[in-house]
Amino acid sequence: MTDTDQPQQPADTASRLIDTRVCIDDMLGPYDAKLNPNNRWNGWLFPNFTLDTVRKIAAVTQGAADEYGHDVTDTIHVIDGGIDHEGEPRAVVLHVSWQWFDEGSQTTASIIQPNDEGLYSVGGGAWTWHFATWTCTCGGEEEWHVTHCECGLPRPEDAAVDEAAPDTATITNA
Repeated sequence: MTDTDQPQQPADTASRLIDTRVCIDDMLGPYDAKLNPNNRWNGWLFPNFTLDTVRKIAAVTQGAADEYGHDVTDTIHVIDGGIDHEGEPRAVVLHVSWQWFDEGSQTTASIIQPNDEGLYSVGGGAWTWHFATWTCTCGGEEEWHVTHCECGLPRPEDAAVDEAAPDTATITNA
């Protein structure tokens, strides 16, 4: 299965992308992402990630598959392939839905192509990504890309999330 078999983001969404953070509950993330907040699949987001962030997601999903089993966990893989003709590193991003493997399904694996900005839509159209939030000192909660609380206070500098130690996850195709 190729990435064209997955629900796709409309081509004209690039001008409406915002910088934010996304997560899947407390299982995966939060990760920095770019997305169009109006482009949804069953209410869930289509985040776009840098290759470095995809590598973090890959490590977490593979660890979760080792811990919880491949039958219940989709995995992301980054396969490096040397350098292209312009001297840039090459990589293939692969999404494997292991629960379909034993059925011999053509939908077991898909290649995720980068968009025009070199970002990858991991889990877009299949996983339940939502906005990460921050909590104001007044107690209000805001989505990550909102830089000021309704009370007027700015998002604190220490609201930054440490992505160095991501949580494990069990992610399956919806």
